[in-house]
Amino acid sequence: MASVKFRTNLVFAAITALLLLTALTAGYRRLEERRRHPERVRSASPAPPAADASAARLAQLERLAAEDPRNPDALTRIANLHYDLGRFREAAAYYEKSLGLRPGNPNVETDLATCYHYLGEHDRALELLDTLLGRQPGFSQARFNKGIVLLNGKKDVRGAISAWEELLRTDPGYPHREELRERILQLRQSAGPQPAEGQAG
Repeated sequence: MASVKFRTNLVFAAITALLLLTALTAGYRRLEERRRHPERVRSASPAPPAADASAARLAQLERLAAEDPRNPDALTRIANLHYDLGRFREAAAYYEKSLGLRPGNPNVETDLATCYHYLGEHDRALELLDTLLGRQPGFSQARFNKGIVLLNGKKDVRGAISAWEELLRTDPGYPHREELRERILQLRQSAGPQPAEGQAG
C-alpha cells in the first residue's frame, strides 16, 4: 500500500513539475513576443514572471556578466530581463553598455529605442531608429517600431503610415504584411483626406 502511495506521489510531483515548466515557458515566450512587438504592450508595468524566479535569473546573469565583463551578449541578456519586467530605465542602461562593446547591433539598437519610447523619450528613440535605418534600410523591425513611436509617442498618424508603407515597400516578404495593410487602411480612414500640396494645416 505504501509503495502504491509512493508511486502516486511521484506521478503527482512529475505532473506538477511539468505544468510549472509549461507555464514558465509560455510566460517567457509571451515576454519575447512583447519585446518584438511593442504595440501590443498596454502598460509600462506588465505582469512579470514569478518574482523569485526572475530575481534568481537576474542574479545568475549578473554573475555570468561579472565573470566575462567584455561579453556584450551577457549584458544584452540582463537588459532583456529588465525589459521583460518593465524596468525600462535599467534595460536601457544595459543595452547601452552592450552597444559600447559591440556597436551597431540592430536588434539591440531597436530594443534600446523601444526602451526610450516607453520612457517618454520619443525623439531619442526616433533618432536611434533613423540612424539604424540609414545604415540598414531593410531592417523591418526597426521600421515597424518607428511607426509605433510616431503613432503612439508623437501622435503623428501620417508619419506612422509613411513608415509602415515604406516597410511594405522595402520588405515584400514581411510576415505580418496583411495585418499591417489593414492597420494602415484604418489609420487613413481615421486621419481623413490628406491636405493638398501647399495647403496650410
